[in-house]
Amino acid sequence: MLGKIWRVLTWPFRAIPWYVWLGALAVAAWFGRNILLIIASVIAFNPIPVPPIFQGEPETILEAREQDLDYFNHVRRNERSLDDAGRARFDAQLDLVRADMATMSDAEFQLGLARVMALTDNGHSNASATRMVQPFERMPFRTAVLDGQLHVLRVREGFEDLLGAQVTHINGVPAMQAMYRFRDAFGGNDPFFESFAPLLIETPVYLEAVDLSAGELTYSFILADGNSQDRTLAPVAVEEAARRRFSGDLPMHWKMESDHWIAFQPSGDPLYLRHPDSDYWLEYLDDGDIAYLNIRANFSDAGEESLSDWVARMEVELRAAQPGVIIVDQRFNGGGDLTQTEPLMHALADIVGEDGRVYLLANGNTFSAGIVNLAMAKETAPERVVLVGEEIGDRLQFWAEGWWYSLKNSGYRARYSTGYYDLQNGCSGIFICHWGSLDIFPVIVDDLDIDIEAPMTFADYAAGRDAGLEAVFAAEAAR
Repeated sequence: MLGKIWRVLTWPFRAIPWYVWLGALAVAAWFGRNILLIIASVIAFNPIPVPPIFQGEPETILEAREQDLDYFNHVRRNERSLDDAGRARFDAQLDLVRADMATMSDAEFQLGLARVMALTDNGHSNASATRMVQPFERMPFRTAVLDGQLHVLRVREGFEDLLGAQVTHINGVPAMQAMYRFRDAFGGNDPFFESFAPLLIETPVYLEAVDLSAGELTYSFILADGNSQDRTLAPVAVEEAARRRFSGDLPMHWKMESDHWIAFQPSGDPLYLRHPDSDYWLEYLDDGDIAYLNIRANFSDAGEESLSDWVARMEVELRAAQPGVIIVDQRFNGGGDLTQTEPLMHALADIVGEDGRVYLLANGNTFSAGIVNLAMAKETAPERVVLVGEEIGDRLQFWAEGWWYSLKNSGYRARYSTGYYDLQNGCSGIFICHWGSLDIFPVIVDDLDIDIEAPMTFADYAAGRDAGLEAVFAAEAAR
């Protein structure tokens, strides 16, 4: 009886040749290895910061901040850009916060934590400036840096005369100098810093934290009509339901915090400000010989077509149209999923052919996956890919991936990065380089320096002119 059962159970091993079994085992091992690698990668590059267990409700501000520092320690444990010397500097700076936090204001406490995180000197590992200012009263205007000048692009009702004004001084200090008092609280390069730092000079408690205010705040303006004016202004109450807006996004005049705000409206209908309801779109110029693609984000928008589907459709359409010039506008692309755009970026130079050109428009808002898009396009044919605009928002070596999380009591938004990218030398190390860096890369370029400088000035913005696009047309006319 047992013999019959054994023969039934072992029949597959007798009927199927050994080499088939060996092949099946190899396939199972390969899939199993990759599944394990995927699981390990998710754990390695996205470690979840578990809040401290058994913490009760704090009874004092000091206790609340001690609890937040316990949770904040996940940054030290998980930020992979830090070496031993970096961790020592991190600990020393955190000790300074701990020593003074009993007497700190809420803004000083958040700024102190931001300075600790800034020691990583990594653009992705910064504090969230939009979250830092969210709990506090702010001025009735919003500003953005345009070619080294601070301009008002949003106002609350009743302050319409300030629309378009240049902010020249804050309590007698030149406005850009005032903004750079916060530079030690953020890592990365200057162009990216300038894309969000205006948030802080609009927030009185932060100006007080860097010794720019101890009461009244006087802003000096050059108004749109050319007249100079000093205004002593009071902040307005926090709007609980208001949307957070990044300073660098303010030139997109449709992006509003709430219905109480009025946006500066540029003249005309410049190409880069069209299609406010879409983050990716195509328009043909010069009777179809120039294709202009605008990609404002590396993730799907709210439309019916996903980014990956649009990318696939664009590659087919452009190959059929065969434009001699392709322009890809990345000036508002702050990042997302780099795998979504990879097929198109790598195909651009091939689409335009040996006699064609690819022009990439970029500036300090171009960040993360937006930068990788530039590198993927340039890698394929560096002699035929031209960067136009302003310096990009990060270096070519950076740490990304990781996690955002909020501290329970202060609401401070902490961040750590876990995956390395090197766009100049390639990346090696299975749990150092993110899987995208290993599988899609190596994307290797000598540099992503701007070939044709074309800054966005306020005068051009107000007039509806696009210096970047005009520079492309001039370059093509001279070719």
